[in-house]
Amino acid sequence: MKFVILSTLLTLAHTFTPTSTFLSPSLTSTSLSSATSSSAPPASEAYNPDNSDFDFDPTSGNGPALYRNNKSSLWVPQRARPRRNRKSAAMRAMVRENVVTPADFIYPLFVHEEGPDDVPIPSMPGCVRHTMDSLLKEIEESVALGVNSFVLFPKVPEGVKNNLGTEAYSPDNLNNRAVRAIKARFPSVTVCTDVALDPYSNQGHDGIVHESKVLNDETINQLCKQAVSQARA
Repeated sequence: MKFVILSTLLTLAHTFTPTSTFLSPSLTSTSLSSATSSSAPPASEAYNPDNSDFDFDPTSGNGPALYRNNKSSLWVPQRARPRRNRKSAAMRAMVRENVVTPADFIYPLFVHEEGPDDVPIPSMPGCVRHTMDSLLKEIEESVALGVNSFVLFPKVPEGVKNNLGTEAYSPDNLNNRAVRAIKARFPSVTVCTDVALDPYSNQGHDGIVHESKVLNDETINQLCKQAVSQARA
């Protein structure tokens, strides 16, 4: 505790030190004045990308971005050096504002019922469409690692799809059965669901299609029924 208080006092003292004493000895008001009042280089000496002999000096010209300290090293005139809060693991641990843990993640899971095996998803290497059994196994392993939130994306059979997406709000559709199975086995996890018609539409759209147009108002009616169905699951 004494160390923390002393460190805080030293930081405050350093922060409010007058500029004249904070600046490097070689950067007195006189030297700064002379540096900022120096004339800009002639146009003939301006930077030219085609001139390989040009040596750019960021300390020259009017109001240079950099100066040189008493060791002739480039130096930016600023009152605070934030890197002090990053110089060690202990310091970073003390001042960090955010900590990301497995509990912060939502794991997207894809489920199907078109066979006894998981199906790889070509567009997402390493991801698969799970069977119901492998879905529960994947969740079990994830919970053991600290991941407690999941979102489901079902791949329903083509035979149950139609333009109205009525399978979306069937009480026993694949998504709702998966939700019930997960909650029965892992009652403490959070299960998120996707309110959307595209998995259930034979048009491939996220809404009802009529004469090549998506009917927004009619689609909202279907989505409301889907949301209620998922909540009841």
